[in-house]
Amino acid sequence: MYPNRRNNKPLLITGVVMAAAIAGLVTLNFIVRKPKTPVETEAAKHSVLIYKSADGSIEYDKKLFSKEDDEKLMLSVTPQEMVALVVHPVEGKYFDDVSINATNDISTSYSYLVNDADGSNKRINFVMPDEDVLVNLKFSDEEKRPEEQKAPEASTEPETMMETPETNPYNLTIHGLTASILQSYSGQFDDQVFLQQLGDQLHISSAMSEYQGVTDVTFSEEEYKGEKDEGQVYHYIYFNNDPRWEALAVYYSKEKKYLFTEVERESETSQSETASSSSDNSQAGTGTSSGGSSGNYGGGGYSGGSSGTSHEVTTSFDILQVSTNLIKFAGGEDRFYSAAFDYVLKSGKTGELVGTLSSYEIQPKQNRALFTIELNTGETIEGTYDKAADSFKFSGL
Repeated sequence: MYPNRRNNKPLLITGVVMAAAIAGLVTLNFIVRKPKTPVETEAAKHSVLIYKSADGSIEYDKKLFSKEDDEKLMLSVTPQEMVALVVHPVEGKYFDDVSINATNDISTSYSYLVNDADGSNKRINFVMPDEDVLVNLKFSDEEKRPEEQKAPEASTEPETMMETPETNPYNLTIHGLTASILQSYSGQFDDQVFLQQLGDQLHISSAMSEYQGVTDVTFSEEEYKGEKDEGQVYHYIYFNNDPRWEALAVYYSKEKKYLFTEVERESETSQSETASSSSDNSQAGTGTSSGGSSGNYGGGGYSGGSSGTSHEVTTSFDILQVSTNLIKFAGGEDRFYSAAFDYVLKSGKTGELVGTLSSYEIQPKQNRALFTIELNTGETIEGTYDKAADSFKFSGL
């Protein structure tokens, strides 16, 4: 009899199968645990639904476009973004009213502003809420329009001021506007006027201005807690998405003018120290009048001070809506502003003065320019620039 021999083949096969299974599990585990490449997600947007009308058309920022058909237009907007719609009524019709309501609950309405655009057109501004909205536009017959709402007849006089650009003034973009900020202006906020005056004061189009590279303006969430005068609105703003590069925007509701000033976060220094430490890089210059007062220009306006033994008197002067044509004819912005500021100082004016270039005329044959500056004090400066003599003459103060 032969001894019993063990058969190792089944065991061998079993071991191979188990090894393969373990290898498969390890491979599967590796696949499952392999980290995924993060995917960038776009900020959530909500829709603005506008039903079309044969009584008028709508102009909007093309980047907001989502889709449209014969009956409706749909825009896609990020919450808290400012939406601007320009309404163009057809001949015989006029824009009568607008309402903005939540799509899912029409009892919820949102604030908006309506301002004049060119001609009979209207510009509607509102801050996009965090939900879909429905915009309803109402047009009415021009012949039934109330007398007080009828637009004045177009003037036949030649234009003396700059034309309104097709895009935002100075190609600036506003961010950070909220419903509460709009309400603080009591219905007087106009984004085009705001950007125009901002660009004028900061000389954004000038190669010599430190603000030349500004493309974005953001309203800060920080509340202004300083002293406030009646009839004025105060908000902090900053530039190019940099909260450290900020300014204070003060709106004079009576004059409908803005004043923009740099924000000093550090302790206040004397005017003489500020003037002496001004650098050429910030386009700051100093000028001294016969009375001993000194002033400095910081890009958007002029300010000056006269110090005595017991007190210090300061003067700041900004001119709004200045024509680039006049600036070029008069020898440049620094020449124009310094001459006007010297006249204000010599006239003994103090405090925060805001002037608006209300009119100007360039007379090529006489080689001179005439201009008028209206001050927020109610006074008027009449100015003449003689190009041949390169000299200014002022009167009125």
